[in-house]
Amino acid sequence: MADRADHAEHIVIVEALTSGTGLRLVEAAVRRADRVTFITRDKGRYANDPLRHLLDGGPVEVHVRETRDTEELTELFQELLGGGEFTLIAPNEQYLLPAATAAEKLGIPFLPTASVRLTQDKHAFRRACAAVSVPAPRSTAAPDVDSALAAAEATGYPVVLKPSIGTGSYGVVSAADADELRWHFPEVRDESDGQDGVPLVEEFLIGPVVSAEVLYSGGVPHVLGISDRIMSELPYFMELAIRFPVDLSPEAHEQIERICADLARLMAYENGPAHIEFTLTAEGPKVVEFNPRFAGRNVSTMVSAALDWNVFDGVIASYLGEPVNAPAPVGAAAEQALYAKRGGRFEDVAGRELADRVPGLRDIRITARAGDVLPDAKDQRSEYGTLWCTGATADEAGIRAASAAGYLRPVFGDEA
Repeated sequence: MADRADHAEHIVIVEALTSGTGLRLVEAAVRRADRVTFITRDKGRYANDPLRHLLDGGPVEVHVRETRDTEELTELFQELLGGGEFTLIAPNEQYLLPAATAAEKLGIPFLPTASVRLTQDKHAFRRACAAVSVPAPRSTAAPDVDSALAAAEATGYPVVLKPSIGTGSYGVVSAADADELRWHFPEVRDESDGQDGVPLVEEFLIGPVVSAEVLYSGGVPHVLGISDRIMSELPYFMELAIRFPVDLSPEAHEQIERICADLARLMAYENGPAHIEFTLTAEGPKVVEFNPRFAGRNVSTMVSAALDWNVFDGVIASYLGEPVNAPAPVGAAAEQALYAKRGGRFEDVAGRELADRVPGLRDIRITARAGDVLPDAKDQRSEYGTLWCTGATADEAGIRAASAAGYLRPVFGDEA
């Protein structure tokens, strides 16, 4: 543990990622702060987190509030300010805007609400990027099928259809021609309506998809490494596998780092982690998404393993605006998402005894519960779990993860 002189006085965290490792950020905050406050609308959201005991007393002060309600957060923040200033962290984008709005009302240093809205509205983000020459796909809002057809003709097929608001590739689909656009548009429109967004027609970026895992301090990006994305067959964009770190050319690394610095200025993002997705096109990297948080699922623990360094301590340091002193990678890690080939009522997983014997396997996390109805595979909602492995190289970790996943098979209710 750091010396008391190195401690922050008070860190307040509004919710965490619920992919299974979110509370490690709370654990890291406890190591750095004299006082840690965690705010959640329901402690049960973290029932699957191995550190859930942190919310049951001890060094973490837990407040149960409606974290989607700006007024409730404002009232609680005002109360907490009675004990002095604090560092505010909101690592889950679902709760970022209410936290930012409450912070802005009270003058608490945090990401501006205008920047939060840019991270959550893909069309607004594309326009903001274009205004400052940050390379990103061309995008057109299309509230109806006729305007979508016109936008696709102007953009050139193939195109990507997606809701302007949303995560997890929900409602994201490609269209190779007008017939496919007409077929998929109702699905995208329904997903958009559910998120209070609008369908977008976007330029189809051709090239591999990667993400920069970044810690910002004082607006300066420190790129911990690049992870790649193994994607599903079109027309959907499911993330099947991730490897970290992957080697790119020095030129590609330099371009990505330069864009990360440009994005800090565009988003007024001073301190904290970011997960920034790019497509490596023939014209160079283009930004697909900017997420003001660390990557979800197993990526944070994978980065820790590859660097032999607790990345959660680094994330807390970056939120505090301290210099980032991350080591160079000493190994690699890879994640495999577990999808069923068809939907059904999930009951169990077969093949675990074989997958457990794969060299380098670090964890298998089954997120579906018996009785859950999984849809046919087309986005993250059909995922029933994840696993990850380590290796000396990204390739070795990747083939280990793929082999472990190959031994697993979901058992549905009609098979049990």
